[in-house]
Amino acid sequence: MSEDFYCEQVLSGKTEVEKVYETENVLAYYHTKPFYPVHIVTIPKKHIDSLLTIQEDNLLLEIFTVIKYVA
Repeated sequence: MSEDFYCEQVLSGKTEVEKVYETENVLAYYHTKPFYPVHIVTIPKKHIDSLLTIQEDNLLLEIFTVIKYVA
């Protein structure tokens, strides 16, 4: 895993989050320090540097499907 909050804290379970929705490859949860009254974060369950670097079209589609569902 890379050193970032999402991988090191959330996906590892070190920081407990309130899950909104989850699939095999994607997790949506309430932000731990929300800026807005409802602030949901959606992340892939494996580290990626950027949405632009995702090689698997199915993963990108799954991320946006989860975003659409929780929105």
